[in-house]
Amino acid sequence: MVMAALLSAVFLLVAVGSLAAQAANAKPATTKNGPRTPDGHPDLQGTWSFATLTPLERPRELADKAVLTDEEVSKLEKQAVENQFVDRPPPPGNPGAYNRFWVDFGTRVNANRRTSLVIDPPDGRVPALTAAAQKREDDRAAVRHLAYGPEALPSWDRCILGFNAGPPILPSGYNNNLQLFQTRDYVAILTEMVHDTSVVPLDGRQHVPGHLRQWKGDSRGRWEGDTLVVETTSFTDNGTGTLQRAFAPHRTLYAG
Repeated sequence: MVMAALLSAVFLLVAVGSLAAQAANAKPATTKNGPRTPDGHPDLQGTWSFATLTPLERPRELADKAVLTDEEVSKLEKQAVENQFVDRPPPPGNPGAYNRFWVDFGTRVNANRRTSLVIDPPDGRVPALTAAAQKREDDRAAVRHLAYGPEALPSWDRCILGFNAGPPILPSGYNNNLQLFQTRDYVAILTEMVHDTSVVPLDGRQHVPGHLRQWKGDSRGRWEGDTLVVETTSFTDNGTGTLQRAFAPHRTLYAG
């Protein structure tokens, strides 16, 4: 098992190194819509931040309000800048954790001014879990406080998987950065959180057989015009946890 893990790590480093070398040797073209790779697709390479004030789900108090006004956006972003480094004492009995210096929720809402990252369903809320999925969550919650060993702790507590590294990649309190490497046949997504790297084939190959389940699923990408679409299937039953309500970012949009 140790040798297999080492070989996997070496393979990943070689794959990412090869992608980086190809990217460095490529000569991208530039058009009025931005730089493009030699094969004509938008050049997405670089380091990006996905920190945002836009919450995953639309706050219930905003009901059917899908988009903020310019005035609401301005007020919200001004508040975020003013509160960026304001520390408040923890409540009584709470020893506290990271102060504001260590967190980065962002200071901007998404450019589309939407009130949630979720755009479908139209209410901007994550759909309810199925009965089977809810039972799994209830079973986990029942034993989570009985963490007599590491096996009882979630994978993100043990830094095996990053809780915002995806898929899906969702903003959290910190480590909201990623780096993209891109060639004709692959895109590699290196996330700051736990330094997870996902290598996504773009060459049209099929997904792995359905009975093969993986922690981060099985990703395949394709171009639809100038949009890179990545679909991920075959997650383990344990899942990565990044889309669970209990760990997704919850913030209120104070724009009134």
